[in-house]
Amino acid sequence: MATELKLPDVGDNIEKGTVVTVLVNPGDTVTEGQPIIELETDKAVVEVPASAAGTVESVNVKVGDSIPVGGVIAVLGGGAAPAKPASDKTEGGGNLENLVDSSDVAPNAKTAERIAQAQQASQEQQADPVTSSGSQQVVLPDVGDNIEKGTVVTVLVNVGDTVSEGQPIVELETDKAVVEVPSSAAGTVQSIDVKVGDSVKVGGALVTLSGGSAPAAAAQPATPAGGGGDNATSIESTPVSGSAGQANQIAQAQQETQKQQAVPATAAPRQEKFDGRDLVPAAPSVRRLAREMNVDLHAVQGSGPAGRISAEDVKKAVSAQPSAVSNAPAPAAASAQTAAVPTTHSPQPTTLPDFSKWGSTTREDMNGIRKATVRSMTQAWTTIPMVTQFDKADITLMEETRKRFGERVEKAGGKLTMTHILMKVVANALHRFPKFNASLDIPNEQVVFKDFVNIGVAVDTPVGLLVPVVKNADKKSITEIVLDLTDLAGRARERKLKPDEMQGATFTISNLGGIGGHAFTPIVNPPEVAIIGVSRGGMEPVWNKEKGEFEPRNMLPLSLTYDHRLIDGADAARFLRSICESLEDPFLISL
Repeated sequence: MATELKLPDVGDNIEKGTVVTVLVNPGDTVTEGQPIIELETDKAVVEVPASAAGTVESVNVKVGDSIPVGGVIAVLGGGAAPAKPASDKTEGGGNLENLVDSSDVAPNAKTAERIAQAQQASQEQQADPVTSSGSQQVVLPDVGDNIEKGTVVTVLVNVGDTVSEGQPIVELETDKAVVEVPSSAAGTVQSIDVKVGDSVKVGGALVTLSGGSAPAAAAQPATPAGGGGDNATSIESTPVSGSAGQANQIAQAQQETQKQQAVPATAAPRQEKFDGRDLVPAAPSVRRLAREMNVDLHAVQGSGPAGRISAEDVKKAVSAQPSAVSNAPAPAAASAQTAAVPTTHSPQPTTLPDFSKWGSTTREDMNGIRKATVRSMTQAWTTIPMVTQFDKADITLMEETRKRFGERVEKAGGKLTMTHILMKVVANALHRFPKFNASLDIPNEQVVFKDFVNIGVAVDTPVGLLVPVVKNADKKSITEIVLDLTDLAGRARERKLKPDEMQGATFTISNLGGIGGHAFTPIVNPPEVAIIGVSRGGMEPVWNKEKGEFEPRNMLPLSLTYDHRLIDGADAARFLRSICESLEDPFLISL
């Protein structure tokens, strides 16, 4: 009788590991307790012993494979069965996703094929944007990363005007700037499809032209905001022209997809049985926790892949639904109860009290910059474990150097400040410490190192905080940095920055020294992994060991906030100390 050797529980909260060594081969005879593989978990490399004795019939893993707890490592023939069979038995090497019946997927595949055919037919007609009446629509193109819509602030053309390709037709206010939107084709304005104050999504119609020439390459309108990426929403962009039959085809395909999506795919694993028992997808550590807390796992709806139950799901079931501890409610009730529990990844909006009970109030709509700040700061604070490292730099000599060479920079058209010097120092430091110039690709479990250095600088404007980006700061002189930042900061205050001038930063500097304060903790702006804050400097007594006395020194407080998932505390301390040392000796900048 064949015996499967599965990955046992190898530690609390460890659900999978990576195979680094396979210690047995088919035909080998193993004893119970003999190591069969070496597994790398989040914190260590461990040997996994055989839970039974026998002859190896097959080895189901290879070096580099990621295997979940309960996954099959090898199959033995003969020998003694394990004393206690693993309760987390699944087919296909323990992969719970294999439990989903393939018949559930087939209809979706057919529907996707129908949608694809309808899309293709629609795109073929869109390739020629001129309709049967000789008119064509100019739509809002992609105006920047993560910008899905904007507000029309000025319409630059009128009905009857003749426009050329590339001529601005509207001014659009996005989250960060006011930009001119050019026409993608030439012709005569037949109708204007927007007015001042309208909110337009990427791909939305701006004007309709008649006659003239079509654009050289018709751009596929972007997916509207909230599309989610599924087949149904990916074809919701309004085609410039198309037959009613094709529109009906797409609508029918969407309806069919939505009906099928109404049935949760995670319901399939609960219908599987093993030895006459319902199979519940949960790791041994989670099962142990459920037993200790007297929770029936059949009453818990898993939040993981294929409905897999985590320890957090068990704890929520106890805290929110006491009935789950003793009696298992009906599956529908359990699902509804679990759905009522908010998750840490989707914080619920705070319901404000009625302030009018205590006095009068005034409400004011957020502007685009404040809305963007709310979104980005909420995402950063809830997803990044941040730590702040503090230090002080003795800039006595650097301040003297800045004043000495300031006149030369003024002749070039700028004013040299400590921010500009710090930008050059940071750019040099990022080459020595490339981890601070990187980004985390969490879905692919990779670190992306960048060969370019783009420094973002926070600028205080009347409408909120903007962060223009100086590109390739490591390759520019301090004078070039001064001129670039002066131009960007001036246009930022006038809200005339282009979208690409606020994108691509690899590191950010926030200087509040001109306002005051001795320290603060800036927030990392993803996908960056670090940001440095500058506070107000001043003269302080510093002990001179060689002279044996205090002497006045100009000290500059610095605060480095970093993403602790990638950067360790020791690395942060070395990086910040390196910046301080460069600021303390002007000659080090040239080195």
